[in-house]
Amino acid sequence: MSISKIILTLLAIWGTLVIILGLLKLHIFFPFNIADAESIPYHRWQSVRFSAFATVIYLIIRYLIGGRPEGALMVVSVFFRFLVLFGAILIWQADVDASEWWVLSFFIFVTLLLHKEMKENPRQRHW
Repeated sequence: MSISKIILTLLAIWGTLVIILGLLKLHIFFPFNIADAESIPYHRWQSVRFSAFATVIYLIIRYLIGGRPEGALMVVSVFFRFLVLFGAILIWQADVDASEWWVLSFFIFVTLLLHKEMKENPRQRHW
């Protein structure tokens, strides 16, 4: 199993736990910070929110201009690219602790891994 698949599997498990525990009123934000909803840093939830909207907008535009369907890995890659973009802007605007840049650097690493994975298998649909 490649490192990109391992990291994506771990992120999927982490996301599942975040959803389940969030429904039980226990909020976790990356990587393992536990908080109530009010104490999640503004720049963190805004960057995820903006990334989700930007990914949907990107996919709608691709559909409207007649683009071919994208593989699942491409959709994940687009989301992480937007997450890095908006995360960097919001971290810079918020002038937060330097440790926040390490979180962003992890997502840059994931984005680069996904880019490499898609370049190595360009014809594979990654479904």
